[in-house]
Amino acid sequence: MSGTFSESWHRVANARLALLPTVAVHKQRFRGQDWYVLRDTYTQRFFRVTPQAYAFLARLGLQRTVEEVWLSLLRDMPAEAPGQEEVMQLLGQMHQSNLLYHDTPSDSQTIFTRYREFKQREFQGKVLGFLSIRIPLWDPNRWLDSQRALSHALVSWPMAVALLALLLAGGATALSHSERLWSQTEGLFVLDNLVLLYLCMAVMKGLHELGHAHVVKRFGGEVHSFGVMLLMLLPLPYVDATGSWSFRDRHARALVGAAGIIVELALAALGALVWAHTGPGLVNSLAFNVMVIGSVSSLLFNGNPLLRFDAYYVLSDLLDIPNLFQRAGQQWSYLADRYLLGTPRRESPARDSRERAWLTAYGLLSFAYRVVVFATILLVLADFWLGLAVVFLATLSVIAVFMPASKLWRHLRGPATMRNRRRAVSVVVALVLAPVIFLAAWPWPDAIRAPGVVEAMEFTQVHSGVAGRLDRIEAPHGSEVVAGQVLARLSNPELQWEVDAAKAAVAEAEVMRNQALQKAPVDVAALEQRMAAARDRLADLQSRQAELTVRARHAGTWSASTLHERQGNWVPRGQLLGVLANPGRLHFSAVVSQEQADALFAQPLRGAELRLNGQSGQTLAPRELVLVPYQRERLASPSLGWHAGGTVPVRPDDPEGLRAVDSFYELQAVLETDDTRVTALHGMTGWLRVPMPPRSLFEQGVRALRQLLQKRYSL
Repeated sequence: MSGTFSESWHRVANARLALLPTVAVHKQRFRGQDWYVLRDTYTQRFFRVTPQAYAFLARLGLQRTVEEVWLSLLRDMPAEAPGQEEVMQLLGQMHQSNLLYHDTPSDSQTIFTRYREFKQREFQGKVLGFLSIRIPLWDPNRWLDSQRALSHALVSWPMAVALLALLLAGGATALSHSERLWSQTEGLFVLDNLVLLYLCMAVMKGLHELGHAHVVKRFGGEVHSFGVMLLMLLPLPYVDATGSWSFRDRHARALVGAAGIIVELALAALGALVWAHTGPGLVNSLAFNVMVIGSVSSLLFNGNPLLRFDAYYVLSDLLDIPNLFQRAGQQWSYLADRYLLGTPRRESPARDSRERAWLTAYGLLSFAYRVVVFATILLVLADFWLGLAVVFLATLSVIAVFMPASKLWRHLRGPATMRNRRRAVSVVVALVLAPVIFLAAWPWPDAIRAPGVVEAMEFTQVHSGVAGRLDRIEAPHGSEVVAGQVLARLSNPELQWEVDAAKAAVAEAEVMRNQALQKAPVDVAALEQRMAAARDRLADLQSRQAELTVRARHAGTWSASTLHERQGNWVPRGQLLGVLANPGRLHFSAVVSQEQADALFAQPLRGAELRLNGQSGQTLAPRELVLVPYQRERLASPSLGWHAGGTVPVRPDDPEGLRAVDSFYELQAVLETDDTRVTALHGMTGWLRVPMPPRSLFEQGVRALRQLLQKRYSL
């Protein structure tokens, strides 16, 4: 029995305490162990305690002091009675939940200092949580009592089967229209759709909360609060479903938590069916918004147990680990305090190895996921409401940095670290200085990476001289060809018909001219002109027909990396088929942003490395680097832009995909072509890496942040 005696016991020993008359007790089982849930029927506050703690609380009364109660429990249950430290902690927590009353006014303020601290934390939470404020408006309990038949119908096996069928149908419909769905998603946050988006969200959240309320009522619970929650100043409905905490059946509690998720998924599936079977218009837009909101909210927020929303409570109930989030934080606090700071007699909040594994894993995963979610929310807010993003960042800084630092400082000065204070302070100082040295003082290699494309200094573009179907590719991509060699063969049945018709016209003109020589010499001149015109047309058609066989105009390297994708398809006239390049003279044209160009202009360009896509395991060392001192807007190849899978943003109204959104500089690198390990062909893409002077990670991060702010927000 740890903490049997306490130096602060005198503060509570003579207090006379008792549970409030409004406190009701419910017995629950978690992982084979009995627990007791204390519920204040007036304020709807809940508190879970162990059987040993409840045995102590049940004996409290104004007729006996705390010490008399503890001694009687120690006498009756010597092996199970809680220690004095545990009693003091229990009384502080009970008082924090307003479940106790006492008659010791002379020392009450001293005894329950934890209560004042709780009130201060509660006030701080309200100040810092101004982005999530709840305003109760209505007690729906009596109305829900009148809807019990509906609650029983909604929570039934036939309804479960119907919902499953709806979810399968909606999911299959969304997958079968994935391309259309993705293209329409681009307009989700346009100004015209924001009002519809909010209205759909408000209605769906209202149905979501009603789902919680009906399931609570279905299992005999009470719902006494319905109101509006200001989530980041956006009004949305909410329901207080904490009445489910008193349910003995953990599956009933889990179903209450899952009810909102099920409602949103069902609405999303219904929205997908309506969206897929309607044309453009108001109904289609509403259905699309419902589908997106329901699916995204369920998958990323309410349906994700790593955040403290609905799925978190479902997981906590199914695992039989109450207060999973808080205890996971306590587990990591214990690990740090016990093994880093060396605090003696620290105990893990886990009761066995299975619970220890769950708490450790959940604490780590939930922290990482919350970092990702908050960073994403911050970027989205900055894109639309920069001022609100600044407030959000300041709030996160206070909650995630300053408040934990203040708590750590109090812990280092407290009695818990009295015996190991020197080690604890040394470890904390080392943990603070190590990242500072790692990020700000230690120089790290730095470099600029620029995407680009290989270009031949001497090359000829090969286009289709006439439209036709690409039947055969005679010269593979990357092969060396000679002048006149056949590169590809096309066919055009319509052109063949025209050639046959032209031959017939020539033959007809010759016959008519020969007949006129004998019968009508006066018509000979006219018929000879007709025959010459027919022969000219035939020669032109035969010349065009010859162009169906694509030949090399000169010797070189044949580069046509995507031509095989068109085999068997119709190729229009003038379509680029490939490039004939002189392999002896190649250079790499890289795209450098304005921010990167500033750094490159200020230093000599040496030590660059080039890696081509598809051959990233091998590097090329450019012979010469030249930064062209003027800005450009057109890319050297569309393969560098977004339309072709590149990384350079291009204008959406440019069908060629060559006009970049932002002007850039061109960095040219002359390539060595005698390296047999790397095959460099005209049109290949890759990355050019130019080393920079070593800088700290902090300086590199500041530079990247400045580039992001300048590029994304024009700051």
